[in-house]
This record gives sequence, C-alpha cells and structure tokens, in this order.
Amino acid sequence: MIGVVIITHSRLAHELRNAAEMILGELEAVEPISIDRDMSVSLAKETLINALSRVDSGGDGTIILTDLFGGTPTNISAEFLRPGHVEILTGVNLPMLIKCVGARSGQSVDDLAIMLKDYARNAIMRPAELLRSVEA
Repeated sequence: MIGVVIITHSRLAHELRNAAEMILGELEAVEPISIDRDMSVSLAKETLINALSRVDSGGDGTIILTDLFGGTPTNISAEFLRPGHVEILTGVNLPMLIKCVGARSGQSVDDLAIMLKDYARNAIMRPAELLRSVEA
C-alpha cells in the first residue's frame, strides 16, 4: 500500500485528515504535517523524513500531497522526490485525499499520481452550471 504524507501551511493537513477520517474512518499510513511560521526549515525536513519512513513501511512508495506549488511545504518536499518511489502533488483537496486513500493499493506511485491529478481537477464543480443544465 502506498503511503500518504499531507504537508501544508498552518493546520490544513491535520484538518484534511480529520475530514477524511470523518467520512472513511481511521486512515492507515496517512501522516499530516503542518508548517507554521515558527517551524524552522530543518525541523520541517526532519519531521518529513520521519513521516516518510512511517508511511512507507511496506516499501510501496509514498505520495506527498502539498497545498501550494512554490510554497515552503512543496519546496521542502521536492528534496525527497524520487521517481517511481516518492511523488508530489500540489493543490491538495478533500476529494483528492479521499480518492488517494481508496485507490492506493495495487498500483504504482506514478500511476496513482497521474490518476489523482486528473481526478482532483475534475472534482472541482460549479453547482450553478449543473443546476442550469437540469433546468434546461
């Protein structure tokens, strides 16, 4: 099973995991990391190293989900990118996390990352557009 690390600004990572657990129940091999203003880069890296080792106990690889491309969580994570073993996706959202947890068994890290990118993009909806098409 592919491990998941969610690393974001503030407490977003923890709250995304909490929301996903409210829907799915307890999540195995999913670690949130929250970066705040007072956390040093060295502590953030150390925290990420520890989380990566905890979630990838089976050796199937890890997906790192970050909030913002170019932000500190993504920049720190980029140092751990390893093609075929550690992949990073930015723009984490709840649909992406739920799909990731449900689809992470039986496929490669690369395949999962590609699928999640497309899925998360398509999960963004504008209800007014849907309602207009029903009314027409």
